[in-house]
Amino acid sequence: MKRMLAISLILPMSAMPLRPAVATAAPTARTAAELDAALDTGKVSAPFDIEATVTFPCDPVCNAYAIKDATGEIVLRENALWPDCPLKPGDRIRAKGVTDFVSSSHMLFGISTNVAIISHGAPPEPAAIGADELLDGKCDCRLVKIEGTVRDAFRDEIDLRWSYIVLQCGRDSIYACFTSPGIESPELQGLIGAKVAVSGVCTPNNPGARRMIGRLIMVRWPQSLTVLRPAPPDPFDVPALDATSKAHASVISGMERRRTSGRVIAVWRDRHVLLRNGDGGIVRVDLSESKPPRYGDTIEAVGQPETDLYRLNLARAAWRTCRHKAAAEPEAVTVSVKQLLTDKNGRSAVQARYHGKAIRIAGTVRSLPSLDNSAERMGLECDRHIVPIDASACPDALAGVEVGCVLEVSGICLIETENWRPNAPFPHVDGFAVVVRTPDDVRILSRPPWWTTDRLMAIIGALLAALAGVFVWNRSLNRLAERRGRELTEETVARVTANLKVGERTRLAIELHDSLSQNLTGAALEIETSDTLIDSDAPQAHRHLGIAAKTLKSCREELRNCLWDLRNDALGEQTMDAAIRRTLTPHASGIDLAVRFNVPRERLSDDTAHAILRIIRELVQNAARHGRAKTVNVAGGMENARLLFSVQDDGCGFDPDTAPGVRQGHFGLQGIRERINQFGGRMEIESGPGKGTKVTISIKATNYQ
Repeated sequence: MKRMLAISLILPMSAMPLRPAVATAAPTARTAAELDAALDTGKVSAPFDIEATVTFPCDPVCNAYAIKDATGEIVLRENALWPDCPLKPGDRIRAKGVTDFVSSSHMLFGISTNVAIISHGAPPEPAAIGADELLDGKCDCRLVKIEGTVRDAFRDEIDLRWSYIVLQCGRDSIYACFTSPGIESPELQGLIGAKVAVSGVCTPNNPGARRMIGRLIMVRWPQSLTVLRPAPPDPFDVPALDATSKAHASVISGMERRRTSGRVIAVWRDRHVLLRNGDGGIVRVDLSESKPPRYGDTIEAVGQPETDLYRLNLARAAWRTCRHKAAAEPEAVTVSVKQLLTDKNGRSAVQARYHGKAIRIAGTVRSLPSLDNSAERMGLECDRHIVPIDASACPDALAGVEVGCVLEVSGICLIETENWRPNAPFPHVDGFAVVVRTPDDVRILSRPPWWTTDRLMAIIGALLAALAGVFVWNRSLNRLAERRGRELTEETVARVTANLKVGERTRLAIELHDSLSQNLTGAALEIETSDTLIDSDAPQAHRHLGIAAKTLKSCREELRNCLWDLRNDALGEQTMDAAIRRTLTPHASGIDLAVRFNVPRERLSDDTAHAILRIIRELVQNAARHGRAKTVNVAGGMENARLLFSVQDDGCGFDPDTAPGVRQGHFGLQGIRERINQFGGRMEIESGPGKGTKVTISIKATNYQ
């Protein structure tokens, strides 16, 4: 578990989101050993409250620190004070917090949420250890010190905040990592070859996402590094690279830096160089960050030996010019793609023997590097294969070259392979390319005809653009016509709407005149009559006042119906059944209503439908108010070229011959008869006391559209 805790030293805060702690009943850990045991059992949200001494403090990148008490050592993540953490080695502190699971690393950590400094003290002394003690895991989370010779030093290419030095301790290699704000590569390179002592916390993994490198030491720069023996004043004062070495790949990967010299025969992508030494051997040199030499220069290079299982290479190398005696440059030989990619039996196989040789190849240009990326390669089609042509070190060689040109290209054949890794015993071959050395290496044999595919496509594109213009113009005209049509339609709709409003107002005026106005006039006459009789015949005057009251009540009901009609959308229903139900809903509470009106709504004009709805509503209101009906049936249909509809109820019924009328202040049946007369219809009433009522209405077929 200490190994898991140590990662917190080197994982940035932003890469490790915390899950909120959940309160548990776990006992509070009071010592480092108890907290380590809680983490070993996988307890999340286990509380701790520990007094201990800081052995390794936070820094601007890490959000963790190491502590030590009498029971052991442990590493905690710090949330309360980071990134401005004031903790120093030797501080006596009290740290409170809980354990938490960090999803990004799938590990448990002690998270301190409250840190108090109790006292300051002298920094603790690190324990001197050997490489074998560090690698077997006995020193995890401990403050240790180890000595060794710096075999390599470099910045992390992914996270530039971190740097590494590789210590050679006997036969073992130990990585030491540290945050490196402001540290430049020359300063790191100057450590190579020096014997140093580094002190720090032993951790099982490396910074960031690179967790598979193994145990290493987290140090503070430069406080935790002591140079015991400086590096040689001349960084090139190292053993020569034996290009004919028979050492195993794993042995080569553990070598210290080596040097080689020779003539530059190829340069590509600013950081890669091929050298031909005095024995004619080929060495690939991968530069660190220095500017590359030019083709033809004689240089000396020093770097870390690596191998692709064919030859020795130098990685992270530096170079300088020298007076090396170089072998004569051989003439380029003409080859085909078949010779490069097949064996003598015609089977597919990359021929590594051409690596570093000057070859000549002919083909047709199919692609060119983009203007903003000279590191891209030109594609040359040869024997239906695309051969990459690298002119990144000599871009002038492609001046005047265009797609479709037939070229003869001379250059160095480059077989691109990975270097050996323990988990890849046979490095992958990425392919091959031809590296151009000088502008004379590219010779144009013929240019593409004027009538090229690109020009044909350009003409076709122009024609398509013209057609598109015509299409756009037609679309514009169509849209203009559609807009004008919409405007005309809107004007027509507005005019029709205005006419409908006028018609609706006219209908409403007629309704008010034929019913409300006449009834008010009748009420006024009754009141005048009662006024003349009040002194001579009081009973008769009271009778006329009663008729006037009933007339006014009828006016109120008529006015309410008119207002409801203005707000009702029943005429917009798709069927007459739905329109009738919507009209009767406010007036048929507590009544079992059955509607079957077999007349299509679209066959009735709005005036006819409105009259039918008003008549049916008046009859249903009468059945509910006067007949106290429980069931009402509404039916309608066509019969003998006439529109027939009826309203039947199970109420108390009445005698049609003696039923009160207008003279008694009852205007319902009279209003219905007047509406029916407007449509040339007739009404029949079948009723009797205690027998319910059925009213049948017939309208002439001329009103049925």
